[in-house]
Amino acid sequence: MKIPNECDIVVIGGGPAGSLAATFLSQNGYHVVLLEKAKHPRPHVGESLIPHFWKYCDSAGVSDKIAAEGFLGKAGGTIFWNDKVQQFSFLEFGYTRPALHVERDRFDQIILENAREKGAQIFEEVAVLDVKFSDDVGGKQTVNYRFLPDKTLGTINCQFVVDASGQNSVVAKQLGCRVFDESFRFMSMWGYFKNSKYMGCDGKAHPRDDLSKVPMTTLICSIPGTGDWGWSWHIPLRERTSVGLIFPHEFIKAAKRSGESSKSFFLRQCYDHKILSQMLETAQYCEGSFGKIQDYSYRSTQIAGSGFFLIGDAAGFVDPIFSVGMTFGMYSASLVAWAIDRCLKKPQSCIQTQALFSHQLQGRLEVSRSLALPHYLSESQASELAKKAIQFESGVEQELMSFVSTILARGDNFKDLIAVEKQEQSDNLTVIR
Repeated sequence: MKIPNECDIVVIGGGPAGSLAATFLSQNGYHVVLLEKAKHPRPHVGESLIPHFWKYCDSAGVSDKIAAEGFLGKAGGTIFWNDKVQQFSFLEFGYTRPALHVERDRFDQIILENAREKGAQIFEEVAVLDVKFSDDVGGKQTVNYRFLPDKTLGTINCQFVVDASGQNSVVAKQLGCRVFDESFRFMSMWGYFKNSKYMGCDGKAHPRDDLSKVPMTTLICSIPGTGDWGWSWHIPLRERTSVGLIFPHEFIKAAKRSGESSKSFFLRQCYDHKILSQMLETAQYCEGSFGKIQDYSYRSTQIAGSGFFLIGDAAGFVDPIFSVGMTFGMYSASLVAWAIDRCLKKPQSCIQTQALFSHQLQGRLEVSRSLALPHYLSESQASELAKKAIQFESGVEQELMSFVSTILARGDNFKDLIAVEKQEQSDNLTVIR
């Protein structure tokens, strides 16, 4: 199938955010073209999903396919932090559908193929080079691309561009509006292991053969000597286990000075860690699986403008300690579908709609940031955006945030945000009286 010259919306990126945005917009009757640089299935880190994702998959009509795939369900989380261990269950907070550990190559492909089934035109191995935005209100945007297999160039005109290109941030980089978060100058390293033990919901390490008897949890551990900044993940998948480490830059400078390779440093830290070493004592490292990225936290100072919207990781990314990245991407896909539909049906309200979209998305990002930073209040006052955004969360959701942030030594941040909310509610009641 040839890439058309015209459509209503071009979506850049075929990850979950982009695929769901294409799905929702196609369901609204729009002609959507999705351009993805890679070829699915594609490897991707970030395998832990909290149960919030199901509602977006329900709306996209893809939940049955995900359930049928047989991804591993998880009961909750086990957190070893500063020599203390605590567990939580999603069921205790009212979530009746399972959280999942997913192989992202397969999960992302299911979401992408569902978008195709719902009417979006999908083209892979297509790299978007840039976007020429119209100077006229309501004008067409021109997307310039290269088809990678034969290097041919092409263009496609559309009303709106949705940038869901993840860390590539195609539009944000072009506009010069992506800035790194100086508070998260970290390096993330990860790799995969065969035959690792897993942490059960009973707080004990189990061999993989016990999965049918004892439900598993995501395991998160603090890394000693990093002042509540460094942490690790241990995420069992169907055939192997994803293990990752987050370090402040200062922590790995010594390794660089000694000439130790990043991979060697990663493996040494895994086997030296009090808890991870126990989980990996029967495991074998999967050669070739090592990956790393530094300075991965950033935000875009503009996430909507004339002819474009940024969603998912293209809009911003914070420390993944709460596993909210996927849910945020899905939420932003739902929000952008609403926003574009409103802009196209009521052009006179487009500026107002984009402002509302930006406010909502930036607020969600700032809540995640405020809870991820160990010392948020010591560096600045809590953002007004975060204070307002957290008011939209249900009481049960706030209880979960409070519990998890407290055991991750980030409870004061949440207390400040929620205290402001309660004070505002009290003030409002006084006015009403």
